[in-house]
Amino acid sequence: MDTIGLDLHKRESQLCIIDSKGEITERRIVTSRERFAAVLSERGPARVLLEASTESEWVARHLESLGHEVIVADPGFAPMYATRSKKVKTDKRDARTLAEALRLGAYRSTHRVSPEQRHVRSGT
Repeated sequence: MDTIGLDLHKRESQLCIIDSKGEITERRIVTSRERFAAVLSERGPARVLLEASTESEWVARHLESLGHEVIVADPGFAPMYATRSKKVKTDKRDARTLAEALRLGAYRSTHRVSPEQRHVRSGT
């Protein structure tokens, strides 16, 4: 099963995909349902790690609808960044760090609100 680290941003996001053979593919894509579907729908089921953020819940739900297992991680969990170089911070390095943290199990999941609770909170 592939492992994917996703450094999510409002306009563009960085992906780091580590396949079962350890080969790494990195790419930057527009943060939209259409682009995520185009890039990730043809892949077999993968495990995806992304940090909790404003965009993370809709992206997580969308990737789950494509058949992937998604983990939304606490960005304040320092051990998740143990493999990252502290000298230079880039989106590419962050995505790779997330993919490695997923492979190592070095992350802490955040609580995700259920669809029912989202409905209650929205007041509709």
